[in-house]
Amino acid sequence: MSTTASSSAPDYSSREKQRRRLLLLLAVIVLIAAGLGVLWWLLRGQYWIETNDAYVTGNITPVDSLSAGTVKQVRVENTEYVHAGQILAALQGSQTRLAMEQAGAHLAATVRQVRQDFARVQALQQSVQAQLAERQKLEMDLNRYQQSLPSGAVSRIRIENTQNEITSAAAQVAEAQAKLRGARAIVAGTTVSDNPLVQQAATAFEKADINWQRRLIRAPISGYIAQRSAYPGLKVAAGQHLFSVVPLNDLWVVANIKETAMRHVRPGQAVQLTSYYYGHQVRYHGTVLGLLPGAGSAFSILPPENATGNYIHIVERVPVRIAIPARELAEHPLRPGLSMIAQLHWKSGQKHSVLQPLTTTPTQGYATTVYRTELLQAQQRAEVIIHQNS
Repeated sequence: MSTTASSSAPDYSSREKQRRRLLLLLAVIVLIAAGLGVLWWLLRGQYWIETNDAYVTGNITPVDSLSAGTVKQVRVENTEYVHAGQILAALQGSQTRLAMEQAGAHLAATVRQVRQDFARVQALQQSVQAQLAERQKLEMDLNRYQQSLPSGAVSRIRIENTQNEITSAAAQVAEAQAKLRGARAIVAGTTVSDNPLVQQAATAFEKADINWQRRLIRAPISGYIAQRSAYPGLKVAAGQHLFSVVPLNDLWVVANIKETAMRHVRPGQAVQLTSYYYGHQVRYHGTVLGLLPGAGSAFSILPPENATGNYIHIVERVPVRIAIPARELAEHPLRPGLSMIAQLHWKSGQKHSVLQPLTTTPTQGYATTVYRTELLQAQQRAEVIIHQNS
């Protein structure tokens, strides 16, 4: 019995020593890992801000009906790429066509009426001159009659009648001159084409013409079709939403960063972006463009009112706009609404002011020339009507 006990004691001591060495090794590994972690945090980790509250966004351009009518034809479908100016749908144009023709007839009638006004001015000028001549003749006759009165060649009654005729002629001259002034007030300083009455009728025609042109619903910019709600037979009102056009070549990321980390965020800082769409194998190298001028809650539909009810403090988030390089976006296209992971790198000593964003307004996608020729075409057709009736 004693031999067996003495032989088992060294085995127990050996296992204990081995366990202690293992624990010591683990402790050393933990200390080294902790030291490396602290070193990584001091040298690099503390200079990175990460958030998964980030989303891809872009311009989603609505295409509304600019005039009332019934959809006659739909020419595009969701996910289809369209170019700026391409016809997306067409409305039945009978009503707008009739309205335009009615306005054109009114313009033609107005031009003819103004021509009559010009002719009336000329006629009244001739009438005034004729009546002035008649009054002058009567005055000369009266002068001769008065000279012949002493000799008895002319009676006093004849002189009185001539004086009455002169008074009546003067009144007629004054009446004709008043009519002439009234007629001149309509056409003075103008021609037929630039007369106010003609311009008013031309403006009404141009409005009707533009309304007729807008029976064709065009894409204001190039992009992909989404949210199609137009179909043949649909009766639409002016301003009703029918399509959305989404350009995928100009997207950016909005990252919502906690206010406790915002003191380190500055425009121009580098950002690594990872999309759930592609996974961690695809990284975008973005740049902070600017900070929105307020926390997200300030722009919500129902802003918080902390002065009422029970107050609960919540760490707010501030939206930060991050640009995505166009080349990387072309290689790995994204869609508005996709989630992103944003890792923002900051350095101590950065002094770029948050009040000086790097955001600029691009020209592509922020302007359209689709409606530029509408007024020009309407004015040209109005000028044709005026010329034909002048």
